[in-house]
Amino acid sequence: MITVEEILRKQDLRGTACRRFIINGLLESDRALSENELKGDFPELFDRVTFYRTLITLEEHGIIHKIVLNDNSVKYALNSHHQNENNLHSHFHCEECDEVLCLEGKTRFEAELPDNFVSHSVFVVIEGFCADCASHIK
Repeated sequence: MITVEEILRKQDLRGTACRRFIINGLLESDRALSENELKGDFPELFDRVTFYRTLITLEEHGIIHKIVLNDNSVKYALNSHHQNENNLHSHFHCEECDEVLCLEGKTRFEAELPDNFVSHSVFVVIEGFCADCASHIK
C-alpha cells in the first residue's frame, strides 16, 4: 500500500500536517469523503481556510479529485486508486446512505463536442442504492 509520504514526495509537495491528515483519511477509506467526513472527530484541528486551500492544492497537483453530487455537495477521493489513462472514471452515489464510490473498469465517454471546443474533464455520477441499502428497500 502506498504511503502518505510517497504520495507527497511523488508530487514534490511538503508534508504539512493538513496535507498528511487529508491524504491519510482518504487512504484509510474505501469511499469518497466530504470535508466534514474528512475532519471527523477533529473539526477544529485546522482552520477552515487552511483546510480548503489544502484541498485545492492536493487537487491541483493531481493527488485528489472532487466529486460534485446532484445536490451540489462535494466529496473527495484519491487519484492514485485509478489506473486508467486520463483518470476518467464514473462514480456511484447511494441516495440512501450518501456513500460515494469511484467505479473502476472500462467506461466510455462519448460526446461530440462542437468545433474548436476542448474538454478538460468529465464527471459522471450514477445515482441509486448500494447493495446494503437496496436490500432494505422494498
